[in-house]
Amino acid sequence: MWRPTTDKKFGVVIYNFNGSSVKHGLSLEIGETVQILEEDGQGWLRGFSTRNKNHKGVFPSSYVHLKKCKVDNKGQYETVTPVEDNIALEITSVLREWGAIWKKFYLGKDDRFERHYITIRKVMLELIDIRRQIMSGDRTQEQLTELKRIAAGKIDWGNSQMGLDLVPRMECEIADVDKTSVVELFKLHFQSREDTRSTRGILRKNKKRESVPIHHLHCMVEKFESNVGEDVEIFLSLYDAKEGIFISERFMTRKSKTETKPSSHSALYTDLGQADLARDLYVVVHVVRVGRMLFKENEKKKSDQVYRRPYGCGVASINDILSANIEQTDDIGQYVKIFNCVSSEHDFPSLHENIIKKQTSKLNVSNSQIHGIPLSVKMLHGDMNQLRKENPLLFSRGINIVRKLGFADVIMPGDARNDVYITIDRGEFEKGGKTAGKNVEVCMKVYDMEGKQIMDCISVGEGMPLKTDFQSVIYYHSNQPKWNETVKLVIPPEKCQGSHVRFEFRHCSNRDAQKKLYAFGFMHLTRADGATIADGTHEVFVYKCEENHRFGSTHIYLKLPSGPADMMTAPGSVMGNNSYQRNLKENFFITTRVCSTKLPQNLDLVALLRWKDHPERIHHSLNKLTKIRGEDIVKCQDIIDTLFNILDEDTEAYGKPVFQALVYVIGILSDRRYQNLQTDLDTYIEKHFAGTLAHKPLMSNLKLCAEEAVHYADKQEHVKRAFRAIPYLFKFIIQSRLLYARATKAKEESVFKESLKCLFNAMNNMVQFGGDFMLQSQIMLLNNFSSTYDCLLHEIGSGPTVCTLKEVATYVKNLIDCVARENVSSELHSAKLRCILDTVNSRLFEERESRSILLSVFLNHVRMHLVLKQELKLCGEVLGDMLSSLQTMSRKHSVNGEVQLIVQTLLDNLLQTLLTIPRQGELTGQFVACLTCTLKLMREEHFRNLLNSFSDRKPLKEFITRIFIVFRELVKQDVFPQDWMVMRMVTNDVILSAIQYFSQILTSHFLLKEKFDNQLWSSFFNLSVSFLTQPSLQLETFSEVKRNKIKDQYGDMRVLMGHEIESMWHNLGDLRVSFLSLMGAFVEVTLVPETELRRTTLPFFFDMMQCEQKLKGNFRQVESEIIDKLDLLVGAMNKGDEEYRTLFYSILTERLQNQPWKATGLSFVSTVARLLDTLLDYRSVMTRDDEKFKQMSCTMNILKFYKDELKKEDMYKRYIYKLHDLHVPEKNYTEAAFTLRTLAHSLQWSNKPLREDEEFPRQTEWQRKEALYQKIIDLFDKGQTWEQGIPLCKELAMQYESKAFDYAKLGKILRKQADFYEQIQNNTRMETDFFRISFYGLDFPTFLRNKSLVMRARVFERGDGILQMIQTEFPAALVWTQHQQPDEEVLQSHVQYIEVRKVNPIPEEPELFHDKTVPEKILKYYETNDVKKFYFDRPFHRGDKDPNNEFKSLWLDRTRLTISSTIPGILRWFEVVHTEKVEVSPLEHAIETMQKKNKELSCTIATYTSEEYKNTSINPLSMCLNGVIDAAVMGGIKKYQEAFFVPEYAASHPRDGILLDRLKKHILEQVDILDKGLRLHGELAPPDVKPLQAKLENMFASMKNTISAQGSPIAGHKTSTGNKLNQVVPPPGTIPPPSPFTPPDDGTTFKLSLQEPMEPSRRPVSTISTASTGSSDSTSSSGVGTIPEGDEDADELETPTPEGPVWVPREASPILPGNVGTITTYDNNSNSTLLMHLPSANFHKISTSSKTKIYTKDGSLPKVPYRPRQMSRMSSEPALLQSSPTMSRASSNESFEENTARRSWDGSGTGQAPRIPPRPSVRLSMPEPRMTHLSSQSFREDLLQRKAPDIPQKKRNRRSNSVSPTRLAEPGAFLPATQLGEPAPPLPPKPSGKPNGVGVPSRQSVLLPAQHASKPLPPTPAAPQVRKPPPELPPS
Repeated sequence: MWRPTTDKKFGVVIYNFNGSSVKHGLSLEIGETVQILEEDGQGWLRGFSTRNKNHKGVFPSSYVHLKKCKVDNKGQYETVTPVEDNIALEITSVLREWGAIWKKFYLGKDDRFERHYITIRKVMLELIDIRRQIMSGDRTQEQLTELKRIAAGKIDWGNSQMGLDLVPRMECEIADVDKTSVVELFKLHFQSREDTRSTRGILRKNKKRESVPIHHLHCMVEKFESNVGEDVEIFLSLYDAKEGIFISERFMTRKSKTETKPSSHSALYTDLGQADLARDLYVVVHVVRVGRMLFKENEKKKSDQVYRRPYGCGVASINDILSANIEQTDDIGQYVKIFNCVSSEHDFPSLHENIIKKQTSKLNVSNSQIHGIPLSVKMLHGDMNQLRKENPLLFSRGINIVRKLGFADVIMPGDARNDVYITIDRGEFEKGGKTAGKNVEVCMKVYDMEGKQIMDCISVGEGMPLKTDFQSVIYYHSNQPKWNETVKLVIPPEKCQGSHVRFEFRHCSNRDAQKKLYAFGFMHLTRADGATIADGTHEVFVYKCEENHRFGSTHIYLKLPSGPADMMTAPGSVMGNNSYQRNLKENFFITTRVCSTKLPQNLDLVALLRWKDHPERIHHSLNKLTKIRGEDIVKCQDIIDTLFNILDEDTEAYGKPVFQALVYVIGILSDRRYQNLQTDLDTYIEKHFAGTLAHKPLMSNLKLCAEEAVHYADKQEHVKRAFRAIPYLFKFIIQSRLLYARATKAKEESVFKESLKCLFNAMNNMVQFGGDFMLQSQIMLLNNFSSTYDCLLHEIGSGPTVCTLKEVATYVKNLIDCVARENVSSELHSAKLRCILDTVNSRLFEERESRSILLSVFLNHVRMHLVLKQELKLCGEVLGDMLSSLQTMSRKHSVNGEVQLIVQTLLDNLLQTLLTIPRQGELTGQFVACLTCTLKLMREEHFRNLLNSFSDRKPLKEFITRIFIVFRELVKQDVFPQDWMVMRMVTNDVILSAIQYFSQILTSHFLLKEKFDNQLWSSFFNLSVSFLTQPSLQLETFSEVKRNKIKDQYGDMRVLMGHEIESMWHNLGDLRVSFLSLMGAFVEVTLVPETELRRTTLPFFFDMMQCEQKLKGNFRQVESEIIDKLDLLVGAMNKGDEEYRTLFYSILTERLQNQPWKATGLSFVSTVARLLDTLLDYRSVMTRDDEKFKQMSCTMNILKFYKDELKKEDMYKRYIYKLHDLHVPEKNYTEAAFTLRTLAHSLQWSNKPLREDEEFPRQTEWQRKEALYQKIIDLFDKGQTWEQGIPLCKELAMQYESKAFDYAKLGKILRKQADFYEQIQNNTRMETDFFRISFYGLDFPTFLRNKSLVMRARVFERGDGILQMIQTEFPAALVWTQHQQPDEEVLQSHVQYIEVRKVNPIPEEPELFHDKTVPEKILKYYETNDVKKFYFDRPFHRGDKDPNNEFKSLWLDRTRLTISSTIPGILRWFEVVHTEKVEVSPLEHAIETMQKKNKELSCTIATYTSEEYKNTSINPLSMCLNGVIDAAVMGGIKKYQEAFFVPEYAASHPRDGILLDRLKKHILEQVDILDKGLRLHGELAPPDVKPLQAKLENMFASMKNTISAQGSPIAGHKTSTGNKLNQVVPPPGTIPPPSPFTPPDDGTTFKLSLQEPMEPSRRPVSTISTASTGSSDSTSSSGVGTIPEGDEDADELETPTPEGPVWVPREASPILPGNVGTITTYDNNSNSTLLMHLPSANFHKISTSSKTKIYTKDGSLPKVPYRPRQMSRMSSEPALLQSSPTMSRASSNESFEENTARRSWDGSGTGQAPRIPPRPSVRLSMPEPRMTHLSSQSFREDLLQRKAPDIPQKKRNRRSNSVSPTRLAEPGAFLPATQLGEPAPPLPPKPSGKPNGVGVPSRQSVLLPAQHASKPLPPTPAAPQVRKPPPELPPS
């Protein structure tokens, strides 16, 4: 019992299921998703695949994996959605859609194949992996967010690459159209388009470089290989090679000699800015050895003293990493090679420079003991908080932060630094009386102002703990060491004041274990005035001290000058004091750099911070503050506190300068470099600001600025800075007011409000003036005014706000209204609109109380600018944000009032704006989004109020007309890009809803007769037609996935609009007659491929026909409109189909049944139906460029239809041009000329003006005809049809001479005419053949169905070429090989048959040549041109056949054909219109043969009579004479004598006397011709041909002797006995008897009969055919599938139809000269047919009396292996029989005489053959042919006669018989739809009950097309494999 499912609703197929195995089964494939409707409780489910929801059926539940889902609208129309992550669902849908397109890329293999196919495959695999990770459930939230971001980027990139739709996204997920406003959708489309421009779908993170330009470099020391033998210190730092400076601190790691890894290995170099990325940066690695002074490996003596000694250095460039534009996902390895400096340690400070500059002479490579240090480097972006969030693992395992030397380009909030960097630079020391230099070590210590040493304040490098003392590197015996070591002092700010650094110099002896102190120096960190030490290099005085001196109080030496800067201020002596003496011969230098936010270095800044020390200098310090650099100000975070402290000291005295100083500081913080510090300023205001009285002076000074701006032009800069600082000024004002209110319990509230009101009034007064001098100040105020709203609305504790919403809204309203409107700059208007825009996006617009005050003001200003066409972009943004906010609010509460206000104020202006701005671009899209959003917000009451707002019909009509025009432009123009499908569909949905409202207005106000408005109704119908036919709604052109999405969201809007049109059409009633002009538009609607829409709109045609019939008595206008529009839409625009034709005919025929004008109507309907058939045929053939035959035939068919039936001259002309354009590329110049001539003959030589058409501009009829004639003459010239061009030249000459009197053109055309005459006389044109082509069967197009054509072949074109051309265009057609015409059963069958047969023309002599002597060259043209009648013959024998003379019973069955037009004409072929059959007797056949031969002899002799041929080769003449005189093939005149000139014939044929006389006449005529020819041959014969001449004369004399003097040809003739058929007895000593398998050398096509006669049922029939270049056969078409003419045994050579398998070679033709012959044989015993290929070089031809015998060249019967070998179905190439080398040599060495003698041997037995020297024996090597087995019965008969397709040369060399897994099957081989590695589970018992729905038959295995056999299938992602089959279900 079937019952609806409750929880089983959705599943995924895990096994393939063949639905045909059960009744009502649903075929499924792995991976499909199914929606389940019912279950029977026994293991069967019923439902449908989501790929085809209309196909329902049953399937086993064990084949489906159930998934959780969400069900909406439960019941009949329920919608099921799987419960998964949205991005995972999107990936699934995208992969299905991409899969089909991806395979098209593979099958297409165009120029983009490699790039698209491989790249998209990679992206698809990446998406599969991302989906797997998302579905795994083991990812953190941050990782999921990143995966979704990457997946969204890849999807959008792939969609753009494959031309799919753009997906609007919000936070990487698809935007919900129902919850997103139209304007917001428009913005999202723009944003998504920008995101898809990244490479390979990865959204570029370097966008963060623009928003937060902070970058970091992560560097990790992976391992350290060292053979130093002692501990080492490794320092890494960043170095700028261009400037030669280090830009970062040093990262230090230590490795002991016993460890394998360094102690700390990960560092993050931070604070790199955009400028730093452009530097030439290197990672510099310094290695310092820590141990003994001199290291020796074998030294066993231990030392307690440890020294730091230089060891080596290495560098690594990171420029490639810094300059990379893409996001770096993995670390990049860098290998740093270390160069040591053991032998030259003095170069240690500059060793890195030598390495970078590649100064190898200064590098010590040979002594290097450190191979290198591998580093891993990676770039990171963003601030530190962001880095910690994105890379939690990086920070969790410990990382050392290495800061930049100096402040970053962007100072982040809370970034408080207090770092002092000291670089021990260099020193100069004396020897002290020693021969060697000192080993100087510098020890650095820090002391505070009390002389106490500061502990743990020195950082040698990040990664190591702080130290109290620092010891420098020691250079061995160097009195001028250069250390270049930088350390960082980490000292609390409060201890810096008065502190100093002491440098102690010690000599370290290699022998003595003690370090001897001998001197010292010091440097103050702060100066006496309080400023911190300046940046730069400083000299430090060196003071002597006693050895191992112990310093007591630091005050003793602090009185001494520390350096040159202290010499003027220090109280002590320059030379020292009693305790310490300065050493003038020694110098010491350091470099300092301060990076601190607490230690100012600027004296003015220090003076300001210490204002209490000198109160009298406050004004001076405040003025100096405005001149201090921004870098110094932002470093000091105590400035603002100081300013407000001064302000609290004396408000009256310091109010204005403090205000100006505060404005300056706020302005600096507004700079982009320091904008991140604004967070710190906000924190200060909220938590640390304590100025309770500051609001009063700040407000008064700000008001003063607004007042001064109006009167003083010189103070505008100060005013502008003040208004720029308004956001923070108001924050200080409001915070001060709040502090004051708390302190005073909200006293003076009214005073504050009044002051605030006065301040805003001053601002209002300022903006209403239009002076240019204050423009920038006004703009600055408007730009920053909106930032005050949040401050004014700040809550006082939990109570009310400082100002109410109404008060703030009033302030804004007054300010906006006060802005000057006239004679002001557009910049002011922009600033005002930006202020409005900011207000719309603020809290004021969210609250209804304030929105009600502001909305009308804003709308009025926007309308003003729309009317004036000013600042349209900003107007669109303002209106868009308004509507977007209202649409968001409408989901919470009603906004009908606001919408009504917008509609009344702006809707009409919005329409007018859209009509005037350009149709494309961002601006238009913005306004269209605004209009769409407005209409979407409108409800029925809004439309009703809008209607009531028009007091008169005229403005209402104008408004509706405008909105209809706008709608029509929106659906016709590409306002949005093609891939913005979501935006287009939303717009269409809104337009459809609006049209339904406006249609009601049409019906209620403009339908009654007295109020009827034809123009408005026409606009409605035109809009509806445009809406229906727009490309965005043609769902059948979309993919299945896209089509389903649109239908699920919107339905088919075309059907809804169609019903709306139907309703409005029926409302018109009798007024429909006014809309006959819309007939063409309705035709376009009915052609939309939607059945319901067609059934709805096709009756409109009948209504219009009926209306016009009543009005005019006919419906010619409707008829003309329908035909014209159908021709354009169906023929040119590819609309319409067979269903449309059927519906058109059936619906209109049904409506016409009861009409009095039924006959006329039905005739018209039938005509249109035939026209549709013709146009559909034309459209189907015009889509492929390689089907020229079809295209030309179909175009001709349309020409006839329009000319003969419809009499449509304009359409006829259009297709004339199209036919001409088809001819010219094919070089059918003659046919192209005839095509244009039909058009030219329809014109007159008049001055009537003609309109322009497809080819010619607007001109007179005379000019058009002249231009056509000129073009036609050129085409006739190219086609060598000069006879046709001469009359046109004459006609033009007459016009030029007697009408136009244009002698220049006359001379030119006469020269052209003369040239044509010369061409006819001098040029030899090749003759062409004619072929009849017949098409049998109903599956051919209507213009070819069961018709025959006669085609004029091109020069050298043979029948097989024509057949191949036809078969190319009809690949399913079979070749008709039977001699008789097909019966009615074949003609009415649905099988295509083609027959190609050569026909002979029957020329008609022109009247001009009648009874005149005309040169042969002139007559020759008319033998094959201007012909209309043709014939072909089929020989047969009547009565007993004489084996010795077949001419006695040889009759001809002659078929005469008449075609519709002469050839050549507008086509190369014309239809056969009349066929007649006659029989030609043997005597008549003989007469015709003699006539033809005599004519041929006469022409040849006449040719060699002319002077131009006397010096050419006479071989053609020799062959012609020899063929007649020595007639070995046909028997010559002798056979005719035996057949007809005997008494028996005269007695039996008494009525043939006249015919016998004619034959006698032709025989005697031939004798005379031969006599002339022999004489001419004797005159022209060279010496080597004289023997042949003598032979011919002897034989000719013998011929004449047989003819009696009375004219009887048989007098004295002796009849020969002859030989039996196919039996030759050669004379003794000649060649052995011929073999029936000897092929010819000359490539002649012939048949072979076996020697022994056999029963017809048992007789093997064999055919050997060869082909050679240049050979011609006048009696057969010499092509596969053609029937040879003149074959007396043709009736015996019919191939029986085989019953067994057919064996065909994969390559059978074409056969080139000397290459291959083809043997076809059928054997009933083996029930098979064989096609073999034989090399023609192995054979030669021996002429016999009437048959062609086959021999090998050694005369033996060739042994042909008939044993078929079973081959693989996929084998590729045929086997070729190889020729013997000796055979080739024998053939090439044969002399001309031998060849002539051998070929002239009389096989009839009447004479002895000339003796020929024996030939060397030749063995015929014939390997077995390779064949292919085709078991398909439908191919058998066709393959017996057709050629196999050509195989490319590169495939012929393959010898493998194995089946390639990447190839499709050949015909007859079947492949399953899917292949699985594991068997499917057993099916449950068939369902017992019938489901509620009837299933559709399942998909069967598909016979794959053979044309794809050579193309491998694209690899597809592996299908999921189910390892365990599902359990069997219980029995039913």
